Order: sequence, then C-alpha cells, then structure tokens
Amino acid sequence: MDLDNIKKTWQETEIKPSIDNEKIQKMISNEGRSAFNSLIRYEKIGIILLVLCIPMIFALSLRHTPVIVFYLFSVVIFLMWQVYKFKKLRRISLSEMSITEISGHFYWYRKAILKEFVAGLVWIIFFFILFGYFELLDDTDYFYKHLTVLIISVSIGLVLAITIYKIVYWNNIKKMDLSIREVQEFEKDNK
Repeated sequence: MDLDNIKKTWQETEIKPSIDNEKIQKMISNEGRSAFNSLIRYEKIGIILLVLCIPMIFALSLRHTPVIVFYLFSVVIFLMWQVYKFKKLRRISLSEMSITEISGHFYWYRKAILKEFVAGLVWIIFFFILFGYFELLDDTDYFYKHLTVLIISVSIGLVLAITIYKIVYWNNIKKMDLSIREVQEFEKDNK
C-alpha cells in the first residue's frame, strides 16, 4: 500500500530541473551568436562605406548642385543613422542580459532594419529621378537613351539593395530570431 502511495505521489508531482539565467543565456545557439556577430560586423562595414561615400561624390564629378547637395545631405544622415544603429546593437549583451531584454532590443533592431530598407528603396528611386531629371534637361538630343539608362540604373539599384539586405540582414535576423525563440520556449517549458 505504501509503495502504491509513493508511486502515485511521485507521478503527480512534476519535478523540473532548476535552471538559472546564466544557463539560459548559454543556450543561445552558436548560429545565433554567429548571426549577431555578423550583424555587428556588417554595421561597422556600413559605417566605413558611408564615410567612403562622402568623397565619392567629387570623384563622380556631378555637374548639378541640387544632386550634390541631396547626395551629401543623405550620406551624412545615413552615417548618423548607421552609427546610432551600431551603438544600439553593441548594447545588447548576450551573456549578461535576460532573454526578454535581448528579445526586446532585437525586436527594435528588426523593425529599424525594415524601415531602413523601405527608406533606402525610396531614396534610390528619388536620387535617380533627381539625377535623371537634370541629365535629361541638359541633353535632350539623347532623351530616350538617357531615360533607358536611368530606368536600367534604378532597376539595378533596387535589385542590389534587395539582394544585399537579404544576404546581410534578413538571413542573420532570422537565425537570431530562431535562437531567441528556442530559448524562450525552453524557458517557458521549465517554469
């Protein structure tokens, strides 16, 4: 009889392993950590490329002041945004923050990248339209040739932007999200 009671009591109690935050933090997969480090590296590369974009306008020797002003203003704004994103991303500490904090910061980053992507596509279109407008005004003899080059340039710019964002950001964001989700599910199951 006592053996049956002990067996019944044992089955009714749910014994769960004790897990502290440190163990949960270590569970973020290597793929998630690698994706996070890749995102930080790509943000650094973005800052360097934007700094290099400033003197590039003079190498292109654009003749139209409004295009030059728009380009330089845009590059400075993009550079400030890139530095801000980089600093926000660097504040995420995978080893010291709780998974809820990491998830919150990463959610902000994911939304910021989506907004940046849309703004970048709009910028590409607007820049080429502005540049093309002045080029078409200067040389009306080759209107259709310039218009064709403009349309092809915009198309190439959009395809490149989409491809780069997919490779650089979305793939790594998906890996990091998956890693965070796995830890959250494990944490939920063990509470």
